[in-house]
Amino acid sequence: MRYTRDYFEGRTSFFYRFGGYRDVGLYFDRLAGWFRPHAGTGALLDLGCAYGFLLARFEDGRPLHGCDVSAWAIDQARRRLPRGECRVTDGTARLPYADRQFEAILCTDVLEHVSREEQAPLLAEIVRVLAPGGRFCMTTPNLSRARRWIYRRADRAENHVGMRHISQWPPVLADHGLRVVACWTYLNGFLPGRLRFWNGWLPECALVAQKDA
Repeated sequence: MRYTRDYFEGRTSFFYRFGGYRDVGLYFDRLAGWFRPHAGTGALLDLGCAYGFLLARFEDGRPLHGCDVSAWAIDQARRRLPRGECRVTDGTARLPYADRQFEAILCTDVLEHVSREEQAPLLAEIVRVLAPGGRFCMTTPNLSRARRWIYRRADRAENHVGMRHISQWPPVLADHGLRVVACWTYLNGFLPGRLRFWNGWLPECALVAQKDA
């Protein structure tokens, strides 16, 4: 298992080597601000929730659910969200949720860790547990020239095997019944502004897709 305590505390990870994984308010507040207008008011799932930093920003009385492949991360999330339900999951198996259970699903900085072959069954599961009209909100590295140039070493170290260019995501999501309603690229979650699809060269991307049926 790659995503142990050592990973989150920076001993075996590239991005967390300075200070470990922590609640950086500017970053998680920004993600929450982007996705809150799409999250509705019903049950919410954070797929790959880690310590629950983003999920905690949606505590408004709705049912909150988080899952992650890391048992260490889920232990931290359960402490942070005692009223939520956080579970350890196998990233290649069926999600432990009912059909159409969630009004919205968050998935931030997760899909790049999943091979392209394994993304298809995972997306099928996401669609299964998402209610009709519900929205899937994701961020992931954007496999642009800038990404290849700036982050080549980091992406290799972090095992980012499932990256795509932002232009490739809409048809992939459409194959699973998810219609993209918003997408943009950005430099990182700390900086203001978001550049839309036609500026697809920035190294990070975000997409919001709706399940229509």
